[in-house]
Amino acid sequence: MKRIALFFLLAAAASLRADLTLVQKVDMAGTPGEMTIKFKGDKVRVDPAPQVSMITDAKTGDTVTLIHGEKKAMRISGDKMKAAAEMVKKFAGATPAEQKSKLTPLGRKETVNGIPTDIFTTDTAVGKATYYIATNYPDGAAIMKEMKMAQPSALANSGTNVPDFRDLPGVPVKIEMDTVRGHVVMTLVSVKRDAIPNSEFSVPADYTEMKMPDIFGGKNAPDNPAEKMPASPRVAPLPSATP
Repeated sequence: MKRIALFFLLAAAASLRADLTLVQKVDMAGTPGEMTIKFKGDKVRVDPAPQVSMITDAKTGDTVTLIHGEKKAMRISGDKMKAAAEMVKKFAGATPAEQKSKLTPLGRKETVNGIPTDIFTTDTAVGKATYYIATNYPDGAAIMKEMKMAQPSALANSGTNVPDFRDLPGVPVKIEMDTVRGHVVMTLVSVKRDAIPNSEFSVPADYTEMKMPDIFGGKNAPDNPAEKMPASPRVAPLPSATP
């Protein structure tokens, strides 16, 4: 659930904003990859890998996951996502204050892909993270406005205490994280304002619906999830939707 929580973004006030596409290079403990995030109106699409896409509706919080290899679509409502996030918080056993990590400036600068950045660090539930933040990124104010407005309040810091977009003083062009699965590096490759087709945010006609597993067994999230769920080792999250 911690992996999924880091992916889901929402968008608002779309009529005042242009379409936005972020492309991010990802290195998961030596395994390279790429993630694309697209914003259009009230919809956000995240492509964390070629075989999977996730589309979120800002107005409802509903999310559909597309499994391309099987041509299947799995839906989860905004209410269920909120309940799942609350369950993760309870399972993590952290207080609201502990669920909110703070960025600490290191007083160092580094140029990443030609962009000057200030370096910050923070401790999260999944490992120590280092943020390379550009306060003067081209069109940075508009990009961060998009990202801050896109941050889902229901899912922010859902048990992972990873900083959300509202905590960032600029555009994060690189994020490094040390996890139990190894060193993860996420680097912003490009930002585009080109128009995105509406079809990118729809389920293809030849995809079939598959039922979302009921993680609560038809009931509300338990008050003490640790007693109702088997223990499992902490794993490294999939790349964050943060650029």
